[in-house]
Amino acid sequence: MKKLLICLITLILLISALFTYKYFTKQNDKNENKEVINKEKKEEIKDTYIDNNPIILGLYKNYRNGKDRELIKEYQSNWTYHQDISSFEVFYTNEDYISSKNQIKLIDEYKNKYANIDDYRIGYMISFNTNDNNINKTILSPKDTEEFYNYLEIYLYDDYHRDGSWYSHTTEEEFNNDTLLTSIKLTAGKDINAITSDIVLTVFTYDFDDFDDLGNYRGNSKYTITVKKNNI
Repeated sequence: MKKLLICLITLILLISALFTYKYFTKQNDKNENKEVINKEKKEEIKDTYIDNNPIILGLYKNYRNGKDRELIKEYQSNWTYHQDISSFEVFYTNEDYISSKNQIKLIDEYKNKYANIDDYRIGYMISFNTNDNNINKTILSPKDTEEFYNYLEIYLYDDYHRDGSWYSHTTEEEFNNDTLLTSIKLTAGKDINAITSDIVLTVFTYDFDDFDDLGNYRGNSKYTITVKKNNI
């Protein structure tokens, strides 16, 4: 009788252990499936990124001679240390020629054609080759220009938020959530002769989700020009 009781208890424990094992195995499978589903959903959301930014952009040269501003596609000039290569103004259009009127009024003229345009900011991308390196940099604020300053000095301006008096380029200390980088100046750095390619300059407008995991701009509101060297 005692042996029978021990066998019965042992059988009950084995059956209980079996059910417990199956239960936890099933729960683990559920958790694993849930993780896979969540990962697939995240990837699906990531892959379905759509940029609804409607802003059209252009980079313009203001020759300050009373003539209309000209849309630049390619620009050529001398590259001489400590001398400006050129300045370019940003407007929300890409017409071949636009008015030479006051910059703030002209910005407003095109700005007011869009709804919710204050949700977007202006950034730049710059790329060029040197003797031993490739520079490809996204510029969202003044500090982003420091990495390649010896090759190419870049100065960013907020021409929109000013009171009419003389003003200089925007510094990192001045940069804030309201800053609108409406123009950019390229100046030859002390190692300018080490640049072995054209300079490719892109302006873009962006909001919070317009960058991939590596920080690269992936939106469609952009305009690109090529800056070439005269004194090769």
